[in-house]
Amino acid sequence: MDKNDFLMNLFGNYYNDNVSKIEPPSNTAKREFGFMFFRHSAVIRHLGFENDEQLKTFLIREAPSDVFYSAASYNQPDMPKMSLKGWEGCDLIFDIDADHIETSCKNEHDKWNCQVCWEIGKGIKPEKCPKCGNSKIEEIKWLCDICLETAKQETIKLVEDFLIPDFGLNETEVSVCFSGHRGYHIHVESDIVRELSSQARREIIDYIKGSGINPELHGLQEVGRKRIIVGPDTKGRGWEGRLARYIIKFISELDENQIQKEDKSVRKKFSTLLKEKQKVVNYLTRHPPLWDAMKNIDINVWYLISERAINMAKVEIDEPVTSDIRRLIRLPTSLNGKTGFEVKPLKLNELAEFDPFSKSQVFKGEFTVYIIDVPRFRIGEEIFGPYTNEKVELPLSAAVFLLCKGVARID
Repeated sequence: MDKNDFLMNLFGNYYNDNVSKIEPPSNTAKREFGFMFFRHSAVIRHLGFENDEQLKTFLIREAPSDVFYSAASYNQPDMPKMSLKGWEGCDLIFDIDADHIETSCKNEHDKWNCQVCWEIGKGIKPEKCPKCGNSKIEEIKWLCDICLETAKQETIKLVEDFLIPDFGLNETEVSVCFSGHRGYHIHVESDIVRELSSQARREIIDYIKGSGINPELHGLQEVGRKRIIVGPDTKGRGWEGRLARYIIKFISELDENQIQKEDKSVRKKFSTLLKEKQKVVNYLTRHPPLWDAMKNIDINVWYLISERAINMAKVEIDEPVTSDIRRLIRLPTSLNGKTGFEVKPLKLNELAEFDPFSKSQVFKGEFTVYIIDVPRFRIGEEIFGPYTNEKVELPLSAAVFLLCKGVARID
């Protein structure tokens, strides 16, 4: 049995059986669509549909591996050149992907292999093969509870720390969905963002990523002849309050293990802080806070702590996705061809408890596959693997996952 035919048949059945739950975007006739198919490696785009029913019929008939639509609205979305489409505005899109977040699990489950000398290694792909020096390296990225939970927490931070309080967006204007693979998409659909230029969106990115944040301009400085240290209040708005809160968070979580990872010049300063950390936290949570109460912590130490706090407070978003005003984004309720998982739309109050390894599974039954090499993984409540060169009967969702990832084949 051919793997592509098998998967295409399953995906087609999914769209046929779930046609009523497919969620086309608003103004379908104004959106450009793009698709990937099991027998084609490239994205086929510049397609348009007059209405929702046409789109659904296409999904059932063609069974694409991946479905995308434009964040932008166009006068003629199916024109073959972007300059002819007639751009009318674009929603604001954020993509949070575990690929862009440092997690320890990558060193355990991600792999790479050199296409020249076939050297194999674990962790993040090197620029060049350490054995032969060639740059032709294939990367195999996995996903686990740790990396997806980290991506979810970044998503919650973006919505609850930035989009709603700082940008004043209403919850009804912000939608979230699991990407079906390694992260989450956040979609802002509002008249106040539609006409933002790419440069204006770049400014939003810089704000969310904390680029160029100067603690001194947010209140952390020495004042007067006695050079008394003053600083931001946790109740402050925007980055002022955020800086204060994350400085407190950094100090609260500081321990000896973290200090040992610092440069020698920093260890002594942070060791002093560690001994008095609860006292410092108490001073900083007052209103107004007492930044100058700890005389042995000078302004340079506070600036050093601020750097760490900004790094904790920022959100790791995929920058090109947000700045591109002609971007294609995955269609909620479609399937992701890299995993077979649903691109699952979520209400904001569902996000914290969402488990993609359970709630994004759509296939029922059992199926036997020949597994080449996979680490331990979870589907639903069951743990599978590790497997190496063996034939295994699995729940269909697990089998589809491995087939889509290219680490198993139909025997």
